[in-house]
Amino acid sequence: MKRYLQQLILACYIFGMVTPSSVLLQWNANEENDLAGYKVYWGIESRKYKFVANVGLDTSYTVSDLQPGYHYYISATSYDHAGNESDYSEEVTFYIEPPEATGNSSFITSCYNFPNPFNPQSEITRIRYQLELPLPVSIKILDANEQLVRTLVDKSQKTVGEHTEDVWDGKNDDGYYVPNGLYYGIIETGKEKHIIKIAVVN
Repeated sequence: MKRYLQQLILACYIFGMVTPSSVLLQWNANEENDLAGYKVYWGIESRKYKFVANVGLDTSYTVSDLQPGYHYYISATSYDHAGNESDYSEEVTFYIEPPEATGNSSFITSCYNFPNPFNPQSEITRIRYQLELPLPVSIKILDANEQLVRTLVDKSQKTVGEHTEDVWDGKNDDGYYVPNGLYYGIIETGKEKHIIKIAVVN
């Protein structure tokens, strides 16, 4: 068995065809006499593949039902009749673009924080928002002069649905409690931005 499927990466770049929810892969056949087949692995984390398909001796495979807004990583192995499997090939990565918003549609909705107002000496405030697509999210806290106070989240990939896991403890990036007053929570997806007002009292 070859240690790597050397031809796979070249073939993917030449023949790989990304559609809104699938990618077609093709590769050159290995030449070993004991070759029994190939396996294709993929997932959204590098070298931590969640899915695998045994494609037999086929030299093409369509990975389908991919979710928009994610980077996907894909690799493959070959195996012989005794069940021995090669190491992973080098990795191919690709991104499934989310559809563009149309009309008055929004990628992020229902933005607010709770409790509001809040007292940092005894509680935290939780940022709540709803995502209509999986997207990278950034959340920043600005003061009344629109100066950056705290970066809570920096381009973190989030899934579809309700999110309440991001919290602010009333401290700035240096770890000090901020004075009483009105602050702004900026929630950004890269495609749009929402602003919520946060009152700090103690």
